[in-house]
Amino acid sequence: MSDTVIDFDADDAGLDAAEPATMPRVSFEVSDLFYFYATGNTVTGIQRVQQELCVQFAKQDQAHCEFVIYDRNVQKWRSVSKEWLLSLIEAARAFRPGGEPWSSIYEVYAKRALTAPLKQFDPGEWLTNVGASWALASYFVQVRQLRRRGVRLAVFCHDLIPARHPAYFDHIHTIEHTYWLAQIRETADVVFCNSESTRRDYLEIVKPPSQPVAVCRLDATWAKDHISPEADVAATELLSDLSVFDDEFVLCVGTIEPRKNHLTLIHVWDKLRHTHLNGCPKLICVGRIGWKSDAVISQAKALGLLNSQIHFLSGLSDDVLQALYRKCLFTMYVSYYEGWGLPITESLAAGKLCIAGGNSALREAGSNYAVYVDERSETSIYEAICRFLDNRGALNEANARVRRDYRPRAWEDIAREITVTLRDAPSDERPTASLPILDINTFYRFGRPEPVKTFDHPRAAEIFCLGQAWYQPESWGTWTTREAAEIGFRISTANPRPTVFLGLSSPPGPPASLIIAVNGKQIKTVGEFTGRKVVRISLEEERQHAGGGAFLPVRIRVTANRIQNMREIEGSNDERMLGVAYLFIVGFDQTSMAERLEFLEQVVADEI
Repeated sequence: MSDTVIDFDADDAGLDAAEPATMPRVSFEVSDLFYFYATGNTVTGIQRVQQELCVQFAKQDQAHCEFVIYDRNVQKWRSVSKEWLLSLIEAARAFRPGGEPWSSIYEVYAKRALTAPLKQFDPGEWLTNVGASWALASYFVQVRQLRRRGVRLAVFCHDLIPARHPAYFDHIHTIEHTYWLAQIRETADVVFCNSESTRRDYLEIVKPPSQPVAVCRLDATWAKDHISPEADVAATELLSDLSVFDDEFVLCVGTIEPRKNHLTLIHVWDKLRHTHLNGCPKLICVGRIGWKSDAVISQAKALGLLNSQIHFLSGLSDDVLQALYRKCLFTMYVSYYEGWGLPITESLAAGKLCIAGGNSALREAGSNYAVYVDERSETSIYEAICRFLDNRGALNEANARVRRDYRPRAWEDIAREITVTLRDAPSDERPTASLPILDINTFYRFGRPEPVKTFDHPRAAEIFCLGQAWYQPESWGTWTTREAAEIGFRISTANPRPTVFLGLSSPPGPPASLIIAVNGKQIKTVGEFTGRKVVRISLEEERQHAGGGAFLPVRIRVTANRIQNMREIEGSNDERMLGVAYLFIVGFDQTSMAERLEFLEQVVADEI
């Protein structure tokens, strides 16, 4: 199953042809879109995709489709209406997140969402996330609770760039994203990838995957097939303000960050203005100011190009952006690596040629309608641009061919593809009610490991967390939110004397006492608990009374007699209530002396 591809045949995919009884209930997760709006940032690629898909999901059969939001405060999902969601999306488009009046408008929507009824999932139901969920606290802990009750998880993987090319991202984001991938490997029942390139990356990096991997291309048209007169006027006035006349400009859409390769474009434009004194179009870059963008802006300024030959814009509405696509000469998208390349698709859907890099999924996005260059070569990019600047007839012919022959899909078709894939997905072959297996002689960390270690040992111990008593994992471990927290796993009964070592840490403040219980039975107390401690828990007696079966189910509950209010700690900026922190867990057979000695050496060396 690890290399399964789900092919989609549009001729057979109509939902109308499906018997209602065969269509499972699907709850579409919109949490990250909801929380992203709160940041005040302009939506980028993933959020743009999610917006369009959610609008189409809302049009589907409401007997089978609904929407949910993960409430981070209670660590449970809430049901929200399609009317609420569509209204929120329209409000975000109309007012654009950030400042007033948006913050007041968002507060109204947030209050309604976070007081909505808690969602009651049914066995066999799909929880489907087409956005980005890596920043949601303890999200996968709760997903596993749902899976044990028979709920299935579908996740859309837009790219694996932080894992493949971590240098393009902030280190914290790289850790979050690769950790998220590790959780997907353990919990998802179906993974959607937006391109064959992303699918190849997934199979190579997340190995071995334990679910089917479906390719759902984002070769979509614009949500609106026309531009409003107001948007056209706004775009015209904007160009006039930038001293752009006769639509002599080239458009580049994408977040301003190193991966998008704006620096190379700046150098190319510096050359163009000297070789095309009377025929060098302006370069308009539209996108959010992102990570490490200072070098881009500084270079444009140093060369005398900023706000003269090159302009950087952000916060434009979709309508105005579409108008710019239609007015430009052509577009540029020479990114170093992408999961899909939505600006290429948007350019073609607007009837304009795109000059693009030839890597990753960019050739899939542009098909045979884009012109491909070596994105690392200024000469390659320069020559491709000159090919069309010096021969406007060739440019007009290329744009005419795009308008005549390029056939993007409607967002409705892409949304239907996802829903039909879920309908036709094989039944879950993995046990739902069972606890995860704890492998003997394997270190599991409750913290988020470095990206290079994410898919190797030590493994993520988050899979063992039960209940709602957990904060988001940190680099070193995971704090609990209350006095008592529980972990659960299964361990092989082939080991005659199974034992686990559990690493714990206390919060600042006075000492606490701990009560440790296994399967509801108190087995140990720890008095005057401060700092870090490794607790040895023998499961030999549990094994002796377990009866038959290849695995022994184990639930370990640690209860502290106090919880620390961090606001009471002098000099602390932390406002949380902290219980015990979990650091690691490792299981041994007591008869295995060599592994136990190796573990002891690592504890002494503080390598765990």
